Amino acid sequence: MSKATPNKTPATVGSRSNSKKNTPVNTPTKTKKKSASNTPNSVKGKNAKKATSKNNTPIKVKEVKEVKSDSVVPKERIEKAIEELGKFIKKQSASGEKSQLLNEDDDLNNLLQLIVVNNDSFTGSKKVFKLKLIDIKNSFYKIWKAASATEVKDFKTLLILKDSDVSKVTEDELYDGLSKSDITVDKVICGKDLKTVYKAFEARRALLSEYQLILADDSIITTLPKLLGAKAYNKVETTPISIRTSCGKGFSKETLINSIKKVYLNKLPVNLPRSNTANIHLGNYNWYEDNEKDLIENIESVITQMIDAFKIRSVFIKSNSSPALPLYFNVDVITEIQKKVKDVNREEMVAVTIDGVELKLSAFDQALMQVSNPTEHSNIFAKNIQAVKRKAESKAESKAESKDVKKSKK
Repeated sequence: MSKATPNKTPATVGSRSNSKKNTPVNTPTKTKKKSASNTPNSVKGKNAKKATSKNNTPIKVKEVKEVKSDSVVPKERIEKAIEELGKFIKKQSASGEKSQLLNEDDDLNNLLQLIVVNNDSFTGSKKVFKLKLIDIKNSFYKIWKAASATEVKDFKTLLILKDSDVSKVTEDELYDGLSKSDITVDKVICGKDLKTVYKAFEARRALLSEYQLILADDSIITTLPKLLGAKAYNKVETTPISIRTSCGKGFSKETLINSIKKVYLNKLPVNLPRSNTANIHLGNYNWYEDNEKDLIENIESVITQMIDAFKIRSVFIKSNSSPALPLYFNVDVITEIQKKVKDVNREEMVAVTIDGVELKLSAFDQALMQVSNPTEHSNIFAKNIQAVKRKAESKAESKAESKDVKKSKK
C-alpha cells in the first residue's frame, strides 16, 4: 500500500514561517519615531531616506538644477573685461589724455570692438561686399538712436529700392508699419537717383555721411559698389545691408517692413575681411553705462555664432585706445595649425637628375619644372644644383680630414 499524503492545512496567523503574502491586511506594522531627518527639507545625500506622507506614499522632492550658460566664454570673464575697460576709459577721459598718433576725440576713443582671429582667411581671396548679419538679443540700432538724441549727429536710416519698386510704397505706409517698433526711415531713393542726383563724388559723399544705417534691396545689392564707390565699403555704417522686399515674384510692403524690423531689432552687421582678423564694432561704451547687461548678452551671442561658423583661434575686446583683453582662446585650433606645419615640412620630395646632378624638388619646383622648357632647367635650378655640389664637396672634405686624423693617431 502506498502511503497517503496528508492534506495541506491553511497556515495560522500566529505562525512564524508565514510569508508576506499570507500576512493579513490588518496586521499592524512597526512604527518608527518621527525624526527631523524625515522631513523634505532635510533630505540630503545619497543615504538619506525618502520623505513620506500620512498614507505612506513617497513625496517627490524637487531638485534644484544649476542653470548653465550656453556661452562658450564664461559670463564672469566678459563682465570683468567690460569693467576694466570702463575704468580705463573713465580714467583716460578724466586725465584728458589723447592718442599719441592721432588727435582723436573722446567719442572715438570710447568705441568698443571685438577682435576675432580666425585660423584661415574669412573670405579667401575674394572681396565680399555683402555684410554678415549676426543675431543679437538687444537692438544695436535702437540704443544707437537713443544715444544720438544728445549728440550733434542724429541717427538716420536710408532705404534704397529698385527703380520699379520705389513708387510702390509711401513714407506714410512705412511710418505706419514701423512706428510701433520706434523705427524711422528718413529717406527712400532708387538706383536711378544714384546714377543722376548723386553721381558726383561730393554729392555721394554727403549722402553717405548723413546716414548711419543704409538698407538696400537684395536684388540690387551687387550693383551698389559701382554706384556708391569703393569708399562706401570702408566703414560698416556706410556699407549697405541687403533686405528682402519681394514675396514670390512681386514686391511686398509687408515683406519690406518685416525685413527692416528684423535687421533693426535683432541683427549686428559684420564686415568679413580677406585676412584672418575681423573687427566687430559694438558701439560706444557710453551707450551701455546704464545697461551693461545688454552689451554682455550681445557679446555672448556674437562669440558663440562666430565660433560655430568659423575655426576661431582667439577673441579679444578693446576700445580704440585701450589694450586688447582676451576673452577666448582655442587650443585645438593651435594644435591643428602646428599639425599643418609639420605636414608641410614632411612634404615628399621627388628626386630629379639635371646636368648629372640629383636634386630633390618640392611640389612647387615640380610644377615649375613641368611648365618650363627642358632646355632651361639647368638655368632655372642653377642654385639648387650649386647647393648640392657644395654639399657633396664639403662631405668629401670632411671624410678626407677624418682619414688624415686617423692616420696621424696610428
